[in-house]
Amino acid sequence: MPNNEDNDHPGGGPGQGGNPGQGGEHGGGDDHGGGPDKTVSLFVNEKPVTVPDKKQTGLTIKQAAIAQHVPIQLDFVLSIERGGGKTELIGDDQKITVHDGDRFLAIPNDDNS
Repeated sequence: MPNNEDNDHPGGGPGQGGNPGQGGEHGGGDDHGGGPDKTVSLFVNEKPVTVPDKKQTGLTIKQAAIAQHVPIQLDFVLSIERGGGKTELIGDDQKITVHDGDRFLAIPNDDNS
């Protein structure tokens, strides 16, 4: 095989992807899609939801789900399914990198105090 250099992105050689290490709005070439369409497809309460970028917060995920007619509210508690029956709570202002196929659960907050 021609010089893959342990690269997960076949065909994505050095110099492609903007300014490596600088990050920024267009990422550092770390995007599996490789093209300008960088939307990410998730599931919230088993309903498909698309977000415009892999960098999200708990609040932006809930806002996207509501805009796409998932029957939840902004004050619901959001968690991500980690597999093996484990979940992790995601706060409204918590930054998270999402990936295609990630599954989230949004449930009413039972805090009646």
